[in-house]
Amino acid sequence: MNLGYAGSAGQKTVKFWPVYLCFLVFGILIPFSKPEFSWMTLLSSMFLALVMGLLAVNMLIMLLNNGNPVLRAESGGQFAREAVSTGMLFMIPFTVLAVLAMVVLGWDAVMPFASAAIMTAAATAGTEVMKKGAQGMKNMMIPSAIAFLVSTGWMMLVGLLP
Repeated sequence: MNLGYAGSAGQKTVKFWPVYLCFLVFGILIPFSKPEFSWMTLLSSMFLALVMGLLAVNMLIMLLNNGNPVLRAESGGQFAREAVSTGMLFMIPFTVLAVLAMVVLGWDAVMPFASAAIMTAAATAGTEVMKKGAQGMKNMMIPSAIAFLVSTGWMMLVGLLP
């Protein structure tokens, strides 16, 4: 009996703030890679980055949950949240590299780093699901397809920013 606890003692909370912070940093860097800085572009790109982050994370969780009903039943739906949270942490090195490339080297390579970060993180989320016992190529193909769509859509939308 766990007196004073709403949840079970073994249940860990899944944190997505590092993932959203990475998306936000990419959004902050985008206006500085344009020829002219604009506050409207900064606000728009930050909003767009957070929307894309929410879209990527929630679509991955939803599709991994729907594609693995046995694991979902065993874990109460937590396996996909944990896998996506762990896999998306692989965005951190790409975010650091993007900041260093822009600040130290003066490169305008934010979106290639962001795209590589999303693709790597989503594929790693699929690997995390397979480590939990999921079977089939769908656990690698679905996250990669979602990452491809999100990163391509984000690159196209960034091109339309003022």
